[in-house]
Amino acid sequence: MTTLATPTGALRGFSPTYVRIDVRRVLRNRRAMIFTLAMPTLLYIVFGATQKYGSDMIGHANTAAYVMVHMAVYGSILATTTNAASVALEQRDGWTRTLRLTPLTPLAYVASKAMVAMTVAALPLLLLSVVGVFTGARAPVLVWVGSILLGWLGSSVFAAFGMAIGSALKSEAAMQVSGGVLTLLAFGGNVFVPLQGGMLTFSMFTPMFGINSLANYPMTGGDTVYGEHIPLWVSIVNIGVWAAIFTAAAMFFYRRSTERQ
Repeated sequence: MTTLATPTGALRGFSPTYVRIDVRRVLRNRRAMIFTLAMPTLLYIVFGATQKYGSDMIGHANTAAYVMVHMAVYGSILATTTNAASVALEQRDGWTRTLRLTPLTPLAYVASKAMVAMTVAALPLLLLSVVGVFTGARAPVLVWVGSILLGWLGSSVFAAFGMAIGSALKSEAAMQVSGGVLTLLAFGGNVFVPLQGGMLTFSMFTPMFGINSLANYPMTGGDTVYGEHIPLWVSIVNIGVWAAIFTAAAMFFYRRSTERQ
C-alpha cells in the first residue's frame, strides 16, 4: 500500500486539505466575490463590448476580445491579491502565529495561499470569457484559450504581493490599500490605457506589465496598438523578477508578523 509523501524542506507542512478548506472559506465571502467578478466585467462592457471600435482587428482578435483579455487579467490579479491580502485578518485573530507552532514553513504557507488565490482567480477569467462570447469578442479558439491561460498563470505573481501587504499592515485596511495600488499599477502597466513611447518603456518596469503583455501575446504577437513591438523575453523577465521580489517580501513580512514579541 502506497501513501502520499509528506513535503519536506522549504515546503514542509504543506497540506492540500488546508488549501481545500481555505478555498471554501473564501468562496463564502459573497461581498468580495461579487466585487471581484462585477468590476472587471463592467469595465469590459463599457470599454470593449459597447464601443464602435470593438469589431476592429488587433492581430488575430478584434478589439472587444483584446479589451476582454485586459480586463480579465485585471480581474484575476484583483482576485489573487485581495484574497491573499486577507492574511491580515488571520494575523489579527492570531491564526498565523498558531500556524507557526506547526511544521508549516513560511514558503509552504505562501504556496498554500497562492493556490487558494489562483483557484479564485479563475472565476473572473471564466466569467469574462462567457460574457465575451455573447457580446461580440472574437478570436481563434486556441488564441483565446492561450491568452486566458497565460493571464491566469501570470496572476499568481500577485498572490505573493497580496500576502506581503497583508502581513505588513496586519489590518482590514490591507485589502483597501491593495485595491488602490492595483488600480495605479494597472494604469502604469498598460492594462487600462494603451501607452506608447517613453510611457511604454517606463511601464515595462512595472509589476503588471509582464503579465498583461504575456496574456496578449497569442493575440498580437507582441505588437501594441500603436505598432510598437514588445519582445516575449521582456514579458518573461518582468514576471520572473517581480515574482522573486514579491515572494521574498511575503516570506519576510510573514516571518516578522509571527515572531513572538
